Amino acid sequence: MTIAVSTTAPAAPSAATATNPALASTVKHLAGMLWYEMLSEMNKSGFGSDTLGTGGDGFQSMFMWDVAQNDFAKYDTAISAATIRQIGGAGAAAGGSGAGPAPASPAAASATTAMPPAGTADIADNSGSPGAVTVQQATSFAKSIWPNIVAAAKQLNVSPVAMLAQTALETGWGAAAAGNNLFGIKAADGQAGTARPTHEVVDGVLTAQTASFRDYGSPADSVADYVDQIQSAFQGVVGQTSVGGFATALQQGGYATDTSYASKIISISQSPLMQQVLQSVQGQTSDAPNE
Repeated sequence: MTIAVSTTAPAAPSAATATNPALASTVKHLAGMLWYEMLSEMNKSGFGSDTLGTGGDGFQSMFMWDVAQNDFAKYDTAISAATIRQIGGAGAAAGGSGAGPAPASPAAASATTAMPPAGTADIADNSGSPGAVTVQQATSFAKSIWPNIVAAAKQLNVSPVAMLAQTALETGWGAAAAGNNLFGIKAADGQAGTARPTHEVVDGVLTAQTASFRDYGSPADSVADYVDQIQSAFQGVVGQTSVGGFATALQQGGYATDTSYASKIISISQSPLMQQVLQSVQGQTSDAPNE
């Protein structure tokens, strides 16, 4: 299915939105999520993402998110302003408190999880705007965590590329890794955490929820905790040396309720962006991920 998209720039924000840029950004993001869900449903009747070739699923999702967040934004000006007025956005800005940072976009609403045992992995909408990710950003993120990823992959006997692809899905290549949480680990009672918006598939329906996700002192701490979680709660992942085996074991183990979670990890691992990132972190392109 072909979707006609206007390239007209979004309308300028109203005075109400300009008084609190953070809140305005949050409202814009939420409106974009609704447009994305509409586009995703419409696209189900079109060509499958596999017709686009290797990595097509990820690129299709990125394209639709960019359209939803940017090209359709001009239709939301009035309702966004009304929403901000209703929740006191202008007053909050005037008082100096304002709103917190806008929640990052769902990587094409992909990261939706089940409810694993307390303290184990769950996935927040913290994956950044896929359409905004650059090679430089992705490479910088990968280089900052690659030594830890390689060490953890050796402990688990899994593909480091698979782990890197999962962090890319979870954080949008580092665009939104709040609390240094690279894998969406959910906070258990008594653990330091931050409440963030997330989506769960409940009875087959993508449902918006809020959950507390762990905060870490560093990305290395996040990777170390991930290893512990996999070894204790997702033993089927251990020893999966191929990307496909790793991703499938995660999904079958209940890491995510998104039925496309495994295929999205695989798509990211095979994408041209991943190949460019690997060329930088490994100094070669021959380390192609196993399927």
